[in-house]
Formats: sequence, C-alpha cells, structure tokens
Amino acid sequence: MTQQLLEVPAELPPLQDEHLAVLPVGTALVRLHDVAGCHPSEHDQFRWFGPLLGRGRFDHHPAGPPADHAPRHGVLYTALDDLTTSRPPTGGAGGTVLDVVLSEAVQDGDVLTVTGGLTLTVWRTSGELRLLDLRGPWTQRTRAGAHLSTAPHERTQPWARAIRRQYPQLHGLLYAPATGGRAVAAALNETSGPHLGGRIELSRPLYHPQLLPLVGEVAQRLGFSIEVV
Repeated sequence: MTQQLLEVPAELPPLQDEHLAVLPVGTALVRLHDVAGCHPSEHDQFRWFGPLLGRGRFDHHPAGPPADHAPRHGVLYTALDDLTTSRPPTGGAGGTVLDVVLSEAVQDGDVLTVTGGLTLTVWRTSGELRLLDLRGPWTQRTRAGAHLSTAPHERTQPWARAIRRQYPQLHGLLYAPATGGRAVAAALNETSGPHLGGRIELSRPLYHPQLLPLVGEVAQRLGFSIEVV
C-alpha cells in the first residue's frame, strides 16, 4: 500500500539552516493572474479568500468554509527556476516555469480557458525571502516525505496552517511541482509582501502571439486543451 501523508504532529521540529531556501534580492518570480473578470488581481496580490476546496495546496487560512481573512492570512502561488541545481528538465523541454503556472491553472479540469485578462508576469523580488524547503531534510525529519507535494489538498492544508503558526518568521514554502524539471513552486504568505515590489521584467496577455504557441506546446506535453475566448 502506498504510504499516506501523516497527520500534523503537535510540535514541528526546530528550524535548522539546512531546512531553509533563501531567495536573494532580485530573484525572478513568474505568475499567471487575471487582470479582468470577477476577481481581478495584480501579479503581487495575495489571495485572502480561503482555504479553497480541492485547490490551494498550501492555503494556510483558518480551517472551515472559505472566507475572506484579510489582512492576516494571504497566499500567493508562484514559480521560479531553481538555480541551485543543474539537473536538466524532465522529458526534454518539460519542467519549465510555464509548465508550473499553467498546470496550476488547469488543476480543476483539463481545459485552460484563455480570456483577455489572463496575464503572465515575470518580476524581480525587492527583498530576501526565507522559505521552508519541502524538498529536503525537513520533510524527512517530520516523516512527511514527498507527500506534501502530492497528497490531496485537504491533507496538506493542515500542514500549511501548522507551518505558518509555528514558524512565523518564514515568508512561505518552496516545493517540487508535479511537472518535474528545474522549475520549482513557491507558496508565499502575507509577510512576504514587502519583499515583492521589484521591477517587472515581462507582463503580457496569455493570448499574445509570442506566448500562445508556447502555451500550446505545454498543453500538448501535459495533456490539456486550450480554449481562447
């Protein structure tokens, strides 16, 4: 039988340097966000509403029905290149930051609806970010293993709440996405806000003629379809 993610222990282990990933000032972050629609958002805007049901792997909002918890519980999911490793992407060109942000967008189904407001933004951090690295010794110490990146969200969200509560000095979590490769994903909490105000490198609608062909390649590789509306 496949091992399941354990329940959150009453106390998490004290943090060691080896448990952390420190992103320096100027780290490039990538996010897919909607600047139009019912709930428009900027590239560095947190989602205060949660926890989402069936989504939001590391939503640390208080348990219970989804609600607005501003300004104390916010989350922002993003992707970045892991510059600490030279391992090639899995499956040729796979495992890129575009794979990560698009797979996050289609986790509710197998169709990515490209609207006029759906925007891809790359920007630089303005401050250092200290993240709990879920790819290394900390997950071994807690016996969570790789399950935090793969278990159902209703199992991982209690861990996110415990981590936020017991490690208030951290800005979020760094984890390995299911797409593999060199890209990694980060779930940033509200304390990272002052460190996210760096310059924007790129911000374009997903239907831009230079982006849409790349989106099509990712869709074919990951097995979802695209609908442009």
